[in-house]
Amino acid sequence: MTRRSDPGAGKTGPDAVSVDDYKTAMRHVVSPVVVVTWLHDGKPEGLTITAICSATTEPPTLVVCLRGDKPAAERMRAAGRFGVNFLSDEQPDIARRFSSNPGHDGEAFDPGLWTITPGGVPLLDRAVSRFDCVIEQAFEQGSHVVFLGRVTDLAMAPGASLLYRDGFFRRLGTE
Repeated sequence: MTRRSDPGAGKTGPDAVSVDDYKTAMRHVVSPVVVVTWLHDGKPEGLTITAICSATTEPPTLVVCLRGDKPAAERMRAAGRFGVNFLSDEQPDIARRFSSNPGHDGEAFDPGLWTITPGGVPLLDRAVSRFDCVIEQAFEQGSHVVFLGRVTDLAMAPGASLLYRDGFFRRLGTE
């Protein structure tokens, strides 16, 4: 195993690796690109994330992680539910739009692209997979808030997933 830095630098516990080494190693992992969405004071908001995965199939549950120091995590928690929109490889512009600031402006949620579910969650019409989730649990883990969302509805669209690795959006090669 190759170590990139002083084994003791930046550790937070007796068996922890350094934060910098962890971040560097994770940049080599390919992740799906998602815009997670919710309603705050009746207005849609969203944020691009890559920290997401399936937790369980019975019941269908997703894990979504948001930085705890961003107001978005608290607003999503207050909403009580969220949408998960797995972007297609034709939607990097949407990923960029939501990457630095929760989508507050009207353009971010163009009515021609988004549908509000009966549960009140904005879902992107052409996302390859989209899920409406009720928050079952939310807890802090280090710098993030981890949400467990039970899936109450879902939809799919044709297309290949948008991926992220080493700071860049990626596409799958042709099959």
